[in-house]
Amino acid sequence: MSEKLRVGVFAASSVVPQAELALGVSHLRDNGFEVAVHPDVAAQHFTFAGTDGQRANSFFEFAGDDRFDVLWAARGGYGATRILPALDKLAAEHGKPSPKLLIGYSDVTPLHEFVRTRWNWPTLHASMPASISFTKLRPEEWSATLACVRGEPQPKFVWESVELRFLNGSPGTSISGELVGGNLSLWAAVTGTPYARQKAADKILFFEDVGEPPYRIDRMVTQLVQSGAFDGARAIVLGDFTACKDEDTKCLKPLEPGEDPHHALENLESREKISLRPVFTLEQSLGEIFGTVGARMNIPIAVGLPVGHGPNFSPLPLGANYELSATGRLKLVNWDWLKG
Repeated sequence: MSEKLRVGVFAASSVVPQAELALGVSHLRDNGFEVAVHPDVAAQHFTFAGTDGQRANSFFEFAGDDRFDVLWAARGGYGATRILPALDKLAAEHGKPSPKLLIGYSDVTPLHEFVRTRWNWPTLHASMPASISFTKLRPEEWSATLACVRGEPQPKFVWESVELRFLNGSPGTSISGELVGGNLSLWAAVTGTPYARQKAADKILFFEDVGEPPYRIDRMVTQLVQSGAFDGARAIVLGDFTACKDEDTKCLKPLEPGEDPHHALENLESREKISLRPVFTLEQSLGEIFGTVGARMNIPIAVGLPVGHGPNFSPLPLGANYELSATGRLKLVNWDWLKG
């Protein structure tokens, strides 16, 4: 690995805000990286940063360019899953690109899994330069990100000092295994495709998400359970579920005893509305959704990892080996990208 890392910035998903990207790229350069931004990062087609072909070709171009040590996604959004078949075809035609570090999160989740399983690349779940939060990471989050990208032997992560809480009781002993996962919505979206992880056996699964109310989280988890995607998992670790509030659905106040329904119909607009049901906290929702699944499948569920769409942005190597202690402490054991 070179002393001064060379970073290629690409866009595989949604249209990229250019001012935010410029700030993020400047931040990378200020921290000693050589940065090249693919011209197609400025492209637009529908809601995407260029057509599927443009995004696939630009990613594969940088993937095959050995001037780069690192490929860093400009942003997430949506669209990366659409280019996976094209990447398969390009690799079959031109050969698999030599390993580089892929960085990003959210919509980059399927790309992480793709390059790890098909091209043997290391991957890092971390903030992306076209997000305004990128230049505002907490010092401890940014220093850990830099240490990971540079391959320093012992990065110091915020989550090392966090004691995660088990939803269904401590497993009683430490759990070791490869940690994979990322955004729950994307993990569920590839279920049933050639790009889904075929086996969770002996893995520690990690999930986070943003803007998903509990009923949609439950729908995704149910799909994953019924597809067998959780079978054999050693543990599930949950990060931030940002802005995942329960819905407060309103309905008409019940009729009073003896009240004429016809009279009520004549005054619907002015009639008092009440909550249809209790509104559940995020803690209650995750406990019901994941805790129930964990108990039924005998999978320990740990919550509270400060990783995700915010407010926490601690980096998390994926495809690396971890140990989850019986007290809820997560420890990185081995990651091939690190020196020494």
